[in-house]
Amino acid sequence: MRPGATIGVAAISGPVEEPRLEAGLAHLRARGYGVIEAPNLRRRLGFLAGSDAERAAGYLALLTDPAIEAIFFARGGYGATRALSLVDPDLLSRHPKIHLGGSDLTALFAFASERAGLVTFYGPMVAVQMAGEGPLDWEAVLSGGGAGAVELARSDRVAAGVGEGPLVGGCLSLVASLCGTPEAVRAPGSVLFWEDVGEEIYRLDRMLTQLERSGTFDRLEAMVIGTIAPGRAGAESPDAIRAWLTDRFAGSPFPVVTGFPAGHRSDTRTIPLGARVRVDGDQGVVRFLEAGVL
Repeated sequence: MRPGATIGVAAISGPVEEPRLEAGLAHLRARGYGVIEAPNLRRRLGFLAGSDAERAAGYLALLTDPAIEAIFFARGGYGATRALSLVDPDLLSRHPKIHLGGSDLTALFAFASERAGLVTFYGPMVAVQMAGEGPLDWEAVLSGGGAGAVELARSDRVAAGVGEGPLVGGCLSLVASLCGTPEAVRAPGSVLFWEDVGEEIYRLDRMLTQLERSGTFDRLEAMVIGTIAPGRAGAESPDAIRAWLTDRFAGSPFPVVTGFPAGHRSDTRTIPLGARVRVDGDQGVVRFLEAGVL
């Protein structure tokens, strides 16, 4: 992405909070970027940013606009999965633009990967992290600098070993919900990344068990676990989560690391889904081998 590029801001999931949207748009403009809003960006229809048709059409209008170089998503929530049947994968193939977002965008990004072979970027959203004060790395990553390498604490090395492959995944609840659909995450030979927010440990375990029994873990190269914000604040501590993960993946045939600084957090890292990554569970290093942009 070039300095001064024009960015399209889409809302394919939940409705935005106007003050936070304005703060995020101001953040982009202050950094010299042009902004084009999707027609439904400020639409509110219950828990959605418009009907399925409106949300899909708003996204596709940005995708096919030749003036737009990248599409950033305003927020997650829920709704992207409902719009997938209205998205033509051939348009994605013919208009391969940078996509940046997280949370519910896991579904659209899985669709883009499976149907169009598109690398997407899991990271901050305009009316969420970009509306705050946390330091963000999206500009460096999207301009071709790459995500580099991240060194994790010794306590975050859950299972030893080294694995390498394309990065897949996203928000765990979305990855699990895609099981049995055409967009189900294909993990053989890949590195699975997941994170989540507001889920109690037993629910996280249930989703992981669903993925395991569905074959998602078969021939997995490695697993990278991002930020986990539990559903019962104070009742399930970071130590409890780490103890559960250590027990859950004891004897894992692939390396597992946790504590990766990406997900539902104010300073989330930007990571390229579909690009190759190397995970060293012995040293606790996650190294991105491809930038994900041309």
